[in-house]
Amino acid sequence: MRPLKCWVRQGLSYVFMMILLSGVRWCELRAGRGLSPLVATIVLIAFTVIGGLLVYEYFQRASESFMASGEDLIVLAQTSYAGNYKIVQLQMTNGYRVNITITGYSYIAGTSTTTTPVNPMAGGGSVKLDSGAKHSAILSVPLDTEAIVITFKVKNSILYKTVPLG
Repeated sequence: MRPLKCWVRQGLSYVFMMILLSGVRWCELRAGRGLSPLVATIVLIAFTVIGGLLVYEYFQRASESFMASGEDLIVLAQTSYAGNYKIVQLQMTNGYRVNITITGYSYIAGTSTTTTPVNPMAGGGSVKLDSGAKHSAILSVPLDTEAIVITFKVKNSILYKTVPLG
């Protein structure tokens, strides 16, 4: 076998050949010239960058879906009574990482499965909330109201949050 400097001088391409063709003498494989060290370095850097970008993109998508699973509209409801009506005060906090828009309120009364729209006494209309922002609304609903349904938009998706009244 030839000295060690024979195959070291021939570059990294021969190191890979050694793995594939173990048992064949390295210096006998050299029929022509191999890649220059500069070209081999550029190719290895390109593969490393492409591999790194693929791994980054994979983990970016995985972490976005994981982070989005904890997002929600946080609602606290306090109920008081005034004659034949419940007065419901809603304290809402945007738990999403993006802006949301509260577009409406409705209630579910008695054993009904349908919702009835209701206009707030205070804090009504379309309200845009930044991430972490709070908003209050006061609703007057019938005594047999079981739940309040809040309609809101997140990234052009319409979502509903049902708040049971106890």
